[in-house]
Amino acid sequence: MDSATIRERFVRFFESKNHKPLPSASLVPRDDPSLLFTTAGMLPLVPYFTGKKQPPARRIVTIQKCFRTTDLADVGDSYHNTFFEMLGNFGIGDYWKREAILWGWEFATKHLGLAPETLVGTVYETDEEAYKVWRDDLGLPESRIFRFGTDPATGESPNFWKPGPVGPCGPCSELQVDRGPRPGWPEHDCYPGHECVRYLELWNYVFQEFDQRDGELIPLPMKNIDTGMGFERLCQVMQGVTDTYRTDLFTGIVGRIEDLASKRYGDDSDSTRSMRIIADHARGATFLIADGILPGNEWRGYVLRRLIRRAALHGRLLGLKTGFLATVCAEVIKDMQRHYHELTGARDRILETVKGEEEKFANTLASGLAQLEQAIAEAKKQGAARIEGRTAFRLHDTYGFPLELTRELAAKEGVVIDESGFERSLDAQREQSRQRQKFTHDAARAGQFYTELRDKEGLRTNFVGYERLREESRVVAIFLDTAVAAEATKGMECEIVLDRTPFYPEGGGQVGDVGELVGDNGRAIVTDTQEPSEGVIVHAVSVIEGTLRVGDIVNAQVDVPKRRDTMRNHTATHMLHATVRRVLGEGVHQAGSLVEPARLRFDFTYDRALTPEQLRRIEVEINEAVLDDRPVRAHEMPLQQALASGALHLFDEKYADKVRVMEVKDFSKELCGGTHVAATGEIGLFVVTREESVGTGVRRIEGLTGHGAIRHVNEQRETLGALADQLRVPRSRLPEAVAALHEAQRRLERELTGMQRETADSLIDGILQRGARVDGAIVVAVEVAARDVNHLRAIGDRLRDRVKSGVIVLGAKTGDSAKLVGVVTKDLVPRVSAKELVTLAANVVGGKGGGRADSAQGGGPDAARLAEALEAAQREAKDRLSRVT
Repeated sequence: MDSATIRERFVRFFESKNHKPLPSASLVPRDDPSLLFTTAGMLPLVPYFTGKKQPPARRIVTIQKCFRTTDLADVGDSYHNTFFEMLGNFGIGDYWKREAILWGWEFATKHLGLAPETLVGTVYETDEEAYKVWRDDLGLPESRIFRFGTDPATGESPNFWKPGPVGPCGPCSELQVDRGPRPGWPEHDCYPGHECVRYLELWNYVFQEFDQRDGELIPLPMKNIDTGMGFERLCQVMQGVTDTYRTDLFTGIVGRIEDLASKRYGDDSDSTRSMRIIADHARGATFLIADGILPGNEWRGYVLRRLIRRAALHGRLLGLKTGFLATVCAEVIKDMQRHYHELTGARDRILETVKGEEEKFANTLASGLAQLEQAIAEAKKQGAARIEGRTAFRLHDTYGFPLELTRELAAKEGVVIDESGFERSLDAQREQSRQRQKFTHDAARAGQFYTELRDKEGLRTNFVGYERLREESRVVAIFLDTAVAAEATKGMECEIVLDRTPFYPEGGGQVGDVGELVGDNGRAIVTDTQEPSEGVIVHAVSVIEGTLRVGDIVNAQVDVPKRRDTMRNHTATHMLHATVRRVLGEGVHQAGSLVEPARLRFDFTYDRALTPEQLRRIEVEINEAVLDDRPVRAHEMPLQQALASGALHLFDEKYADKVRVMEVKDFSKELCGGTHVAATGEIGLFVVTREESVGTGVRRIEGLTGHGAIRHVNEQRETLGALADQLRVPRSRLPEAVAALHEAQRRLERELTGMQRETADSLIDGILQRGARVDGAIVVAVEVAARDVNHLRAIGDRLRDRVKSGVIVLGAKTGDSAKLVGVVTKDLVPRVSAKELVTLAANVVGGKGGGRADSAQGGGPDAARLAEALEAAQREAKDRLSRVT
């Protein structure tokens, strides 16, 4: 059963049980910003389970896109994935255990066609209610119902589901598939979870009764059903494979990689592993970017960067050139956009982002190779002939080098790797990941480090950047990679804490200030400003002259032009927020923002593209307020007073009891700690440069102010002038001139189509004359001249339209590869399959084929054997038609 059919049947089945279908939520959790990604189908519904929000219905069904990083290092085997989909049905204070289990059984056996005798159930050891449903309602013998309790050593149970240290939880029951005794295992007492993997978990029914808070189980206000069925695993079962990458969720993507690499999936273990990593990471990267994530050095951006770079590295192992990954991601979009429409609108952004990051990695890869060469040279010099495990792990973690690549390159120089040391470093990283439930990165470790210094030693910074952009300050601490230092000399990069600073630390969407620190004995460039712990402002600096020491007095100077550009953009973002709500409705809420000197970006909840009229109205309203030169004022007040005044705020943000409210007179009021202009006239000009989707139900507006807006207008003017000159018309008549060009193009295309049709008819006649008659049907298997597979398919369709009864297999050479298309008229489909013929021919040219019985296509890298392939297909077709029916 193909994946599209499974999707449709699942949703329709639960619609028949009065469930409301909801679209997949974003991979970026909306209700818990502390979470890295949406890791389960139930996660977007947690506010409904806990009673914090009113659900749209008591019964819900979803197919939720999910992303997990915990198994990232294991991707490359036959079943681990980062991005995956979860099928789920949910009852919120509605139905309970009996309905959940019985409906699951009904769908699995009657709608998926799974054999009842191959299914087993598992329950929590004390859950008699669920046990009786399996035994009494479904009639399963006790030998096919397994009870699992809590492991005293770990305190965990496979049948008591918890999302982590906090959240809704409860006992669970599972539907598992018994795949029979496993080859290579002697007879033994097997059970679900045994290492022989005889049993495969298919569906988990969680009976949510509790809310876990710091180890304590508190009863929920209502009992809920939360089920989850991994789509990739289900497709394995329904398509009779044990390799996720051989399901139809991946065959198109893997096929594209095969074409690019001129290698076949499964031919050798190293290439196959690289193909799996590229396929998985291309899917993951595509969906992360579609949901608004960009590559970076921390948090979600770091995960995306690691995916792209790891895939790029494995592309290098396959001999692929830089730029291949965007091609693979385009295949992901083509395969998945009918189910996730956000991919269509984000296509250009996805491909541009992947291409840019892959190109950047080419330089990083060169640096990593240099590091490896140095490690090899050091090992040889010391006569150890071994690279330490932590060095190999650094190459793996920082530069994305898999252990096998490090091993291979080192072996060529007669050097081995301390693989046990590598595994220890890897295990330590995994344990940190599990404990924190999020990706480990330097910023998190630094935050803890600075918090301890603040609490134990009183390390604090007084921010004076609202009032002034230059301040005489004292250096109170210097850190080199979170190690305390007394001084930093020329050429060093370090972090400096001042007793007071005019530098604004990154926060609230506004980037950190840059500038310089100048003392009597040294000078440093400030490249970033952060607040890793509340009250501690840290300046990332590069010392370019002399020495800076703890206790030095320095002039801290913010880069004034950049700060002023940032202030213009920040105030304009507030005005944009207020205007968007006025134009689109108060149901719109902010979903993220970025404020930097060059531009502003504002994300908000909305389910469709804005019209040109809406965008024009937004621009006009903001610019009219700019021309009014309205005053911008900051007010400090208690949080409840600010909220009562109608100040906009982020629902997911945690605020102090006393807050800062930024007000643009008679225009906007919003909670904000950022820096702003004194009056709207300082903004100068506001222009919208882009409006797009960044995820399901989330839109993005990008804009410019001040100098950036003026440059943009000038560029637009120059572009219009150049076009007008080329078309030799005044600028005011450009629309008419372009419309005339389009009409001329359409006329030429119609004439060309007519000429092509006449040529095609002549070609069709020639091809049919080369066919053979078998039992009243015509059989054609010939090579033709075609530009690509689409052209080839068009010729095949014309041939099928011309014959009443026939089998047609066409081949074409495109460079060194061969393309194949097969079509069979409906009357012959019971006797001949186009898919089987094309697959047969594709095998001859070293490739593969796929499709339906009446229409199929394929190809392979060995174009020299195309004639042999077509002859094999013709011989098989004749043989099938000659058989007595």
